[in-house]
Amino acid sequence: MPMDLVGEIASHVFSLYGLFLVFTGVTVGVLGGALPGISTVMTVALVSTATFTMEPLFAVLLLLSTQVGSTYGGSITATVLNIPGTPANAATVLEAYPLMKKGQGPLALSINVISSFMGNTLGAIMLLITMPFIVMIAMNFLSYEMFWFSLFGVVICAQLSKGDFVKGLIAGTVGIILGTVGIDPIHGAIRLNLGFGFLNAGISLIPAMVGLFGISEILNSIANDSIAPEKIYKDKLFYWKEWWPHKWLALRVTLLGFLIGVLPGVGANVAAWIGYDHAKSTSKNKEEFGTGRIEGLIGCETATNAAAPGGVAPLLALGIPGDGNTAIVLGILLIHGVQPGPTFIANNPAWLYSIVITFLLAGVMFLFIGTFLGKWIIKCISIPLPATMAVVTLLCIIGSFAYANRMSDVYLMFVFGIVGYLMSKTGFPVAPLILGLILSGGMIDPFFRRGLLAARGDFTVFLTRPISAALVALLLFVIYRGFVAPILNERKQKKNAAQ
Repeated sequence: MPMDLVGEIASHVFSLYGLFLVFTGVTVGVLGGALPGISTVMTVALVSTATFTMEPLFAVLLLLSTQVGSTYGGSITATVLNIPGTPANAATVLEAYPLMKKGQGPLALSINVISSFMGNTLGAIMLLITMPFIVMIAMNFLSYEMFWFSLFGVVICAQLSKGDFVKGLIAGTVGIILGTVGIDPIHGAIRLNLGFGFLNAGISLIPAMVGLFGISEILNSIANDSIAPEKIYKDKLFYWKEWWPHKWLALRVTLLGFLIGVLPGVGANVAAWIGYDHAKSTSKNKEEFGTGRIEGLIGCETATNAAAPGGVAPLLALGIPGDGNTAIVLGILLIHGVQPGPTFIANNPAWLYSIVITFLLAGVMFLFIGTFLGKWIIKCISIPLPATMAVVTLLCIIGSFAYANRMSDVYLMFVFGIVGYLMSKTGFPVAPLILGLILSGGMIDPFFRRGLLAARGDFTVFLTRPISAALVALLLFVIYRGFVAPILNERKQKKNAAQ
């Protein structure tokens, strides 16, 4: 590496100012991700307002550090309060909160931070090595493939959530329908707002998520007087021995998460469920998933954090943001007059190396910040349950209101809280509804309709393109494995019993 290139990298990443920005970004990100209702995108968006006067590369380092910290920080709330700090942590709830209920909160928090660190670190290395090749593959994903890929994420979520697969599909379908509420992204018409003006912009994700996970848990605590504060056993600082037997799982889901992150518009929300699905499908204890399995945590948290470096690849090489966070980064770059594209890295090699090093440094920082912060948070759980629920309720209200400074979002949060409580009582999983809501308005609906417009109404294009056909086959296999196969096995057992 030329010395002038080394000097340029050192003058940014390893300068006192650069290190300060990375540390500040990670710290703010962890706190933002851990607060219910403050998503990763919102945290990055808030921090971006402080970057207008910075050098472009310094601004990028601060924003990416914030994203790294927030991506991990959401797992803290998911573990302690059963509220995903970010949408991607909805899968984390399935295993982390049951561990918390068993008094193994320190174990869950430690596995989360170790898995997040490994996913982020390995993903950054993959970004450096594979970016030119991986972007060429992503270019083959058009609207047709993106539609099936996003739909596949909802079906996977329905199959993995606790409860009946059919109920999971119903919940996911309801989420997709709710995601179409508001302004049509193609023609601009207002749809399904039921006459409520505040729904013209669609159903706000943060209030809905906080209500379904947070308020429903509060209502369940009120209805169940037998619930008592969790007893936490004496913990240790790191749980490397518990993580180590699953190192190869972590490596596999890192690759999956990174590849998903490279696909524009997909991001961590789908990566979390793909990683969780891989962990479950390769486990020898599939029936115990949902009760607090370490493999499940490793699968979703590693894949989620590996998707963050993956999202940078299309941004730098194509000028296409991989997710909402890199869309903000792209906006800041354009404000500074920097236009990423095919020749950008060739002309500015220091940018790629600086970004990769930033990811690595940010990972080390949140590994220690998260470890000590998690240990402090777990000690707060010993307070009486009514006080805990009162604080959680206040945080839910603040988080929902802060999303857009609207009281209507607070009312919406309570509505979804009641819906989530009723769903839990009737055996309907909440996670598919949330993922359907997330992916519908931004991916499933627009990609389907854009594909139809591009094909002039010919739906067969969705089935005949090679990648689309492979995704459809995979989707049918998941439905067969989760719905048809159990019915056939049950009939076979009855037939054998009758004989």
